[in-house]
Amino acid sequence: MTGVRSTPGDDSKMGWKRSRPTKWWMSLWKAMKYVFYIQIIGGLAVGSIAFCIMFLDFNSSDLCYDSQQQNWTSLPGQIQAFIVTGLVMESYVVQMWQFCLVISMFGWPLVKKLNLLTLNLLGAFFDTCYRLCLQVYGIYDQNWISIPLHVLFLTIVLMNAILVGRNIGNNSETERYRKRKKTVKVSAILAAQFLFGIPITWGIGYGLIPLYGRQNETYRAVIATTFPLVIVIPRIIVRLAAQRIDFLHPGESHMLSSALYISAMIVFRVMQAELTSLKLFILLSFVHGFVDLIERLTIVVRDYLWYFIYKKLLKRDTDAEAILSADKFRTPRSMRFIADMSIQMILGESTALIAAVGFTQMYDFMYNNNNSPSFTDMQLVANFFTRVSIALSIDLMFNSFSFWLQMSYLNVAVVQVWKKKWRKHMVVGLILTTVTMCYFTTHLFAIVKYQHSSGAAVRHFNCTGPFSRF
Repeated sequence: MTGVRSTPGDDSKMGWKRSRPTKWWMSLWKAMKYVFYIQIIGGLAVGSIAFCIMFLDFNSSDLCYDSQQQNWTSLPGQIQAFIVTGLVMESYVVQMWQFCLVISMFGWPLVKKLNLLTLNLLGAFFDTCYRLCLQVYGIYDQNWISIPLHVLFLTIVLMNAILVGRNIGNNSETERYRKRKKTVKVSAILAAQFLFGIPITWGIGYGLIPLYGRQNETYRAVIATTFPLVIVIPRIIVRLAAQRIDFLHPGESHMLSSALYISAMIVFRVMQAELTSLKLFILLSFVHGFVDLIERLTIVVRDYLWYFIYKKLLKRDTDAEAILSADKFRTPRSMRFIADMSIQMILGESTALIAAVGFTQMYDFMYNNNNSPSFTDMQLVANFFTRVSIALSIDLMFNSFSFWLQMSYLNVAVVQVWKKKWRKHMVVGLILTTVTMCYFTTHLFAIVKYQHSSGAAVRHFNCTGPFSRF
């Protein structure tokens, strides 16, 4: 559980090495087996659910997407009503995003005590009333309508964080000043990934995606490759904070940054899946797999360096030896955090890949130049399985090697954590993927649309109602 696997009666720091298999290939086989469980079986299970959600989204809230963006008023009233109903249902899912993570981290008793369910349902209710009023008064097509919704979402996030932070502060501190300080600290950590995520989302939607659409395919591949850098600084801040908290079980700390990572990976995978060149698609898979491998293996070293820079800038500690003490970073809590994050990264990557490739193929099917269903044409199905199989195979190779090194040389108990907590990881992965697909579909549509709008023929869909393509 904590990452320390020593033999009975051996209290030495390196005693865990004696529990390793005597043959290196036995450890490698064990790593491959559990990566297969996480990435292939777990990823396919969650990815299939994400695909179903995406299918419903195509035929509800994002029905007639092109017409929505170009001329909302040209859509029949019945179609408008169906789209708004789908958006209302998605809003309930999105407004419960942080609530689902809070209940996964702290459990139902705390949620019930603080009435967080009522608060979040109230936020979703306000979201619903706002959308319905806009539709009734015929102004649903205005560009500014998303701004109040983002403000509402941010308000609910902050209220959830403050209520939980105040409860923890009151229970852990006695002095009034310390209670306030604890409340602010806990609230900031709980809300951090969402506070970072909202401006990043705006930057992606209004800056990066239009830039991406103006480029040729080679430059799009470059943009997709560098896209994960967008969340580097926020992830460093949240990760360093998550490893030094005392109000949350070590096994739950990874949820403080998982939403940020999964969201970015889904957007990246859609950029990758949108590339028409299979060679560029494969190249991006190799580059991304290698970068992920280096990231997981050097996380402790990088935390050393970032924490050292942080301390030096604030001039809180000039003793470099004390700052970079191994005991300060390779604690049971940090090792457990790394194990959980490694599992979520692998599970999230495979889920994002399946959802992204499925998204692009679904768009090809729904907005095909030929309005007749193409179930007899197996090209889309073949493309889906070809790209998913290739990318998953590449990821399997890199992830197996990463697991093997973590198990055999870094004392990160990834296998033990998965064996004991696989249900929890699957639930968290499902929550994050579901909400991300509901929240980011508009941006994903914008990415895929650029590919078809830049081609010789723009694809249109004769929109007559939900599931009319079938």
